[in-house]
Amino acid sequence: MTETEKEQRRYALAISGGVCEVCGRPLRDGQPQGAHRIGNTQTNRAKYGDFVIDHRFNIGMTCSLKCNGALDISRDIGAVIRLCARIYAAEAQKYEVKK
Repeated sequence: MTETEKEQRRYALAISGGVCEVCGRPLRDGQPQGAHRIGNTQTNRAKYGDFVIDHRFNIGMTCSLKCNGALDISRDIGAVIRLCARIYAAEAQKYEVKK
């Protein structure tokens, strides 16, 4: 696992509150996984770019493989667009000039 991937998972764990984002079960009761909201596939990487797929907002914490699959929003284009917009808005703030 790369340092970037470790950072993504630390961020996801921190905002999850220690519970699965799908079922609410405590993460310590299962096998915690960092799950991609927009699936980590070659097709999605080509469509949305590595920047979106690897962004910390695209990772959520789940307790199991079943919940990992349930977190995937790849088929809900509206949800994907909203997540992409959130990612770009957050990143754009880093470059705003304060007056």
